[in-house]
Parts: sequence; structure tokens; C-alpha cells
Amino acid sequence: MNKLNQRHALDALHDWSKWVIGLGFTTGLGCVAIFRDAAPGPSRTFLVVAISAFALSVLVAILLRQALALAAEHLPLLDAEGRATSIAEHRGGFGMTLGAMMRLQLGLLGLGAASLIGWVVSLPPA
Repeated sequence: MNKLNQRHALDALHDWSKWVIGLGFTTGLGCVAIFRDAAPGPSRTFLVVAISAFALSVLVAILLRQALALAAEHLPLLDAEGRATSIAEHRGGFGMTLGAMMRLQLGLLGLGAASLIGWVVSLPPA
């Protein structure tokens, strides 16, 4: 792992986070539009969870982008012994590693998608 590889990894993760922000924001807004006309019951609960998960995934993506910008200022990222390390092991915001923030972002996006599928499945038959 060298400075150039770390830079490429930071750039790829930066692009991924941009994509997650767009996807999470769009699907979250879509869920809000659907929620206004949703009948009370389990399907509405699925929408609340989906909206919350998508909103939180966008928030984590924004915080991750800020952590990536800060990490880019400190390239090359080195461990305690002075060796270049993976960007996933670098501590970003809130004491979390960038890897943990990536997993949280992806987990929240998955939870939102699963909740949206749960909403579709729980709809009463037409």
C-alpha cells in the first residue's frame, strides 16, 4: 500500500459515497411521498423504517466524505510503526474507522432497501 494506492482508494470511496447520497436521498423522498397516502398498519411501519434508514445512510455518507477529505490531507496514512496502512483502518470521524463507516453506510442502505421490499410485500392484495 503506497500513497498513490491510498489516493485511488479514497477517490473510489468518495465516488461511492456520492452515489449513496443520491440514491438514499431519492429513495427516501420517494418513501415520504408514498407514506402520505399509506394506510395505517404494518406497511406504514415498513415505510417509517425505510425513510429513517435512508436518511441515516445519507448522514453517514456525508460524514464519511468529510472524514475522507481529512484523510486525504494526511496521505500517506501510516500505522504506529510507520508503514503505509489500509484506508479502512484509518480513524475518521467520531472515533470510527473509515471501514466501520463504510459498513454502517452499506448496512443502513440495505436496511432501507429491505424495509422498502417489506412494504411492498405487506401491501394488501388489490
